[in-house]
Amino acid sequence: MRHMLALKYVDAVARAGSIRAAAEVLAITPSALNRRILAIEEELDIEIFERHALGVRLNSAGELFIHHIRAQMADLERVRSQIADLSGVRIGHVRIATTKEIGGRLLPRLIQSYRADFPGVTFSLHAYDRGQVEQQLQNLEADIVVMFQPLRLADMQVISHQQQHLSVALAADHPLAAHAELRLVDFLEHHPLLPPRGEGIREIVEAACVKKGLNCKPAIESDDMALLRHLARQGAGLALDLPLTISASPTEADLVYRPFKANEIEPGFLFVGQLYKRTLPVAARKFADRLREMFELETNALSGVAAN
Repeated sequence: MRHMLALKYVDAVARAGSIRAAAEVLAITPSALNRRILAIEEELDIEIFERHALGVRLNSAGELFIHHIRAQMADLERVRSQIADLSGVRIGHVRIATTKEIGGRLLPRLIQSYRADFPGVTFSLHAYDRGQVEQQLQNLEADIVVMFQPLRLADMQVISHQQQHLSVALAADHPLAAHAELRLVDFLEHHPLLPPRGEGIREIVEAACVKKGLNCKPAIESDDMALLRHLARQGAGLALDLPLTISASPTEADLVYRPFKANEIEPGFLFVGQLYKRTLPVAARKFADRLREMFELETNALSGVAAN
């Protein structure tokens, strides 16, 4: 695997944008790392980094080479997990990219449950703006994405998806908490707390406002959903959330949820996906299966409520 070590060096420099910063991560000296990079460029007979005053960045040849490197690293991880699975011991590393609207609430309990069964499996979970999530799949930076309202589905193989009707989060002592359902205008007139433009929840709210001729002007805007819920709990306004993230999270004191009335606002869709035609490592594939099972259970539960 010594050749993979050299490839890891290139990947680390590409991520850091600096040989010095990458050397700190790799625990080697900058001069030693620079020699390794120069040796790789000499072997390829082409430069893969542009050097500039603030560090380095990949050139066109480097972009091609880094995609090859990440494909090789992902494939090696897949083979390692398959070999381990043959022996009955599941190991591996699962990389998940998610939108900021859902990552911090939907996934922690599921990850904890999975690791209780398979402690040899580790996870990295990173939240991004909606436009960046699918890019993580294309760059082989993530095995699985969990996102609300994808922008594109061309390169994503859908593992599971579920319709989500937005719920309003508000303080338990808020006057609107006495209502079983709310109108969109109620939400807009009581200091709406919203994520930035471009995120899925904001997109749905703005589309409903255009349809009804209403003005969508948030009292407070933030990409930190936990902060928006905290502000709602303090009575600063009304926030929004998704049913699946609500049910997957511990009950929050002094915070209640109310649905919108029928036809007030369109639902969105929560997706779990992977890169199209990619064979996932065993650990990632099995975790994706658990996510699909969770979606199916939630769908069945909601269907049962509707039937009653």
